[in-house]
Amino acid sequence: MQNEKSLTEHESFEVISRMIKTAQNDIQDDSFYYLIWGWLVFAASTISYFLMQINYENSSLPWAILMPLGGIATGIYSYKQERKQKVRSYVDDVMKYVVISFLVSLFIVLFSMSKLGLSTYPLVMIIYGTWLFISGGAVKFQPLVLGGIINWILGIAAFFVGFEIQLLLLAAAVLLGYIVPGHMLKNRFKKQVNLSQSV
Repeated sequence: MQNEKSLTEHESFEVISRMIKTAQNDIQDDSFYYLIWGWLVFAASTISYFLMQINYENSSLPWAILMPLGGIATGIYSYKQERKQKVRSYVDDVMKYVVISFLVSLFIVLFSMSKLGLSTYPLVMIIYGTWLFISGGAVKFQPLVLGGIINWILGIAAFFVGFEIQLLLLAAAVLLGYIVPGHMLKNRFKKQVNLSQSV
């Protein structure tokens, strides 16, 4: 009877360990996406701003270089993660549709840039805000939720300023919405790894 009880406790510990590992993988994946796109958009925005200040003809060049590189890196990383991931949760399935809707909405706005004009980047920040707010709630991480709210506020403010200032607001939006929470998310993951290793 004692052996049966010990076996049950051991199995319970194994289940908990697997759940922790699954959660760790989710957090690690999330931090990668927030950080890579946060830094790429931040770099593209700030470099474009400074190129405009020196009257460089092709100030959109950083976007043309960095965005495709980000897409390739993300594609490779996603493919590798899909191969590693053996267990999918309900949240994973829901977030897949959220990501698709986010990317489609973002693509529509960027594709319509010639029609939207100065409304393009404000709408991009509002879409960013929606993505951050939902994903932050899904992984129960308040800095992402707050980052979403910040993106909404900066998106609204961007409607009332010129294009150059919009670039700076976009840089601030991804800094506060993607980069800072992304590093915090990565640190949380590291703490959970250390905690699981000490158990």
